[in-house]
Amino acid sequence: MAAIKKCSILEIRYDLFSNKEEWENLSQRVSELNPKALRLGTIRLKKDGGVYENEKAAERIALFAGKNLDWIDIERGVDLSQAKKLGVKIICSWHLFDRVPNERELDEFAEECLVLKTEGCKVAAMAHSKSDSEPLYSFAKRYGKNFELFAAFAMGEEGKESRLRSLEEGANLTYSAIGNALAPGQYNLITSASATMLVLP
Repeated sequence: MAAIKKCSILEIRYDLFSNKEEWENLSQRVSELNPKALRLGTIRLKKDGGVYENEKAAERIALFAGKNLDWIDIERGVDLSQAKKLGVKIICSWHLFDRVPNERELDEFAEECLVLKTEGCKVAAMAHSKSDSEPLYSFAKRYGKNFELFAAFAMGEEGKESRLRSLEEGANLTYSAIGNALAPGQYNLITSASATMLVLP
């Protein structure tokens, strides 16, 4: 798919592959799709919108070892000491499926990431109206330049627009689906790639 060639980062959702034997060569398979793209590894728990068992949370970081990744996604509140030994960059993510945080809460999260010295910061939160996304835009303006990767967008149909508009406001990362959407309001890759070319010349 030509749109994949336009991606600078490809996320590998390991939790979507139930057979762990497949995990060993996923990074190589993704690299063959776009050798220039960075590879971001994610093992998302059920409570955070993924399919990996919540009770196995503690074992996830060790599973990233030897996977030839550039980045890994670790949720807020997880001890990063083991992850920092892997020699990859970390994007710390915060998912809220009931609301969008207020500006104070968003700033507190970004400051946590800065103290932890993570290279990336991501917030994905559920919007119930289009105006709910506004705090995320001002958040991106305040903190986007402080991280190598920064994402701040709203989920759901009401937040769909924010996945692209956030790139105008200071974020440099958004998420699209190669096939069926994995999150509510997510664009498919072809639509997103076409739109982001207009947003970011």
